[in-house]
Amino acid sequence: MRASVVLLVAALLMPSMLAAQVKKPRGTRGDSTQSAGDSLAQYERLQAATRERVPVAPRLGAEGPLPAGARTVFTRDSMDWSGAITLSDLLARVPGTYVLRAGGLGRPEPVNYAARGAASLEILLDGMPYGALGPDSVAVDPADIPLAVLDRVEIERWPSLLRVYLYTRNHDRLAARSSIVLAAGPDKLAHYEAVLERRFRGGFGLGLGGGYLKVPPPGGATGTFQQTGYWAQLSYVPRQDRGIVLAYVGNTLDRDAFADAGPTGSPLEGRRGELQGRAFLGGRADGTGLRLDLLGSRSAFDSMGVAQKIWRGGAALTYRAPLLAASGMALAANRWTRLDLSGRVSWTPVPLLVLASEGAYRTHEGSRTTRWLGGRAGLELPAGLELSASARVGQGVAAPALPASVEQDIREVEGAASWTTRRLGAEGRISRTAAFQPETYQELPEIALIPATAASTWFSAGGFVRPFDWITVRGWYAQASSPAPDGLPPRHWSMTGTIRSNLLHTFRSGAFDLKLELGYEGWRAGSLGQNSAGGQIPLGEAHYVRSLVQVAIESFSIFWESRNLTGQAVGYVPGYQVPKFSGMFGVRWGFMN
Repeated sequence: MRASVVLLVAALLMPSMLAAQVKKPRGTRGDSTQSAGDSLAQYERLQAATRERVPVAPRLGAEGPLPAGARTVFTRDSMDWSGAITLSDLLARVPGTYVLRAGGLGRPEPVNYAARGAASLEILLDGMPYGALGPDSVAVDPADIPLAVLDRVEIERWPSLLRVYLYTRNHDRLAARSSIVLAAGPDKLAHYEAVLERRFRGGFGLGLGGGYLKVPPPGGATGTFQQTGYWAQLSYVPRQDRGIVLAYVGNTLDRDAFADAGPTGSPLEGRRGELQGRAFLGGRADGTGLRLDLLGSRSAFDSMGVAQKIWRGGAALTYRAPLLAASGMALAANRWTRLDLSGRVSWTPVPLLVLASEGAYRTHEGSRTTRWLGGRAGLELPAGLELSASARVGQGVAAPALPASVEQDIREVEGAASWTTRRLGAEGRISRTAAFQPETYQELPEIALIPATAASTWFSAGGFVRPFDWITVRGWYAQASSPAPDGLPPRHWSMTGTIRSNLLHTFRSGAFDLKLELGYEGWRAGSLGQNSAGGQIPLGEAHYVRSLVQVAIESFSIFWESRNLTGQAVGYVPGYQVPKFSGMFGVRWGFMN
């Protein structure tokens, strides 16, 4: 019903907004036929509107350059062409990241990186913390965050942490923009998206969007999943140096208790809403200068006997110069993490050298604190060679909402080298992390305990080969020190082969685009942890193959994404199998004016 309402609102608003931009010439009767000259002038005005930029609120949180390999960026276009359905699909592209998929689409997809369990991930939505809330007070499930409302995803890597910046859509053209996605899959799977954005010359702007996903259980399994995500934004940005933004991101989930042939997964039902307000002043059109942001937010979850609200308020100060970027943020909240202070500095003293540092200080209920300092350095050498290093020291609390979650040491260091040319690229990383006791995943109760991890050494390597401009083979390999920690495979690898071509020799306009991709993921046998009886939960060796076919003509595209093409029986989590030939087929269509 909510998805239908979102689509109906978009359908009703779109014609009126488009009509407002296509005004009839004065003196023209409603039933008359316009001359060719009038139509041409009208067309030229609309084309000019698609090129005319308007001021938008600058992104908050990820300011400044970083060394090579420290940040991975997915734009809206790259997400549309990635075949990713959930945020976990994007995170799985970071070397060494293991997604604990409890079956197919619509099931939990928590992430484990460097054996940190639920502490592997830190998420911020438009610069504000997006932490665990509701029945799961340990970690955010990335699969529960709707991708439809996002415009950009940035993933920053530390040796034992993935910090993910999520940015909602931010239209910067005078012409209205809208898009729809209609897709279906096996067992009557359904997926819909609709987005409408409009900016006005005076500075006002609005955005509406939503997505709906329904995943019936595959044959022989139980547990239907439904998700409705929605987004609304009002803004007033008359100039680049000042503005006000009010936004709401909602997410309604309904997952029945699910089972394949093994254990029964816990149900999940409820509504999460993120209401954010922001006012900013300062900064120049090119992004430099000093800017002050006043921030406020309310995070809420309601259902399953849980009603939680977290109010936050604070400010951020950002300074950007051609060779220097510095920012600081102070937030106060009404529960769990009462005070959150953070800051970061990036400096490029010479063109080939990048230095960056950051730190955080947080006070949690129960007289617990998180405090750490980190530094990075990157040096670019001739012939495409780059060297980088990072280190972090301090202490942290993995799950502030749990009184039993204690402070643990953060001591980690990493060195990396990369070499990149037009046709070849290679990267290698070695890191060392301190001992750690991971928190268990509340969405996967069969993993009752993840044993403590001793100080560990991690190695990862990756690269690409591009023999022609239209074909690329890319992959990575990650390995833990022996004995390998519980919670993820001891050896893990991923590889994709991609054909991407505009076929310019046939379609010289460039309006045609084609992508054919075949992906392969595998790992060696390991252990995920212990069950409630104290027995080990073995993770079997597995090999998964997926495919993506996408064809676009201008802004209209058809995509077909398939997973588990070989019918792999061993799951990411024992007892939960990924359905054979799962995925979806659909169309995506974007409009300007």
